[in-house]
Amino acid sequence: MKLFHKERGKEVVYVQMQDIMYLMHELDIGIPASIVSKLFGGGTVIVTDENRFEFVKFSNEKEVKYFKDLDFILDYREYKDLTDEQLDKKWRELADKLNGIAEKWNGMSIDERKKNAELYTEYQKIDYMLKFLKEVYDVKHGARVMPFPNFIK
Repeated sequence: MKLFHKERGKEVVYVQMQDIMYLMHELDIGIPASIVSKLFGGGTVIVTDENRFEFVKFSNEKEVKYFKDLDFILDYREYKDLTDEQLDKKWRELADKLNGIAEKWNGMSIDERKKNAELYTEYQKIDYMLKFLKEVYDVKHGARVMPFPNFIK
């Protein structure tokens, strides 16, 4: 998840380590070197279940824009006040999209799949969104505790 916030008149973004690891290891999209440097600049970081939900702050304008453009990383504030029914509706919409992509993908030949690799990437992104919709639901219902920055109430 990500959180946008104004600090000293400047927009910053807090992003969970889980999301950064997902970008680095699962998707074939570029990630700015400054983001990698921020996370690993002080040495080796091992992301485990104990720290994967911790937030890392980014204040560089380009970094903030980068995360703003990644719509598959959920902005917690867009979902935190939704009712269970609204979350369920969003879940069903995304699951329907996911199933549609899977049907299309499974109907393709290997050559067609190679030419449509972005379809598989889209599948991965929607699947990731579904996982984090579940995390939002769990936070709302007390089943998951997130180490949110202090400005989140």
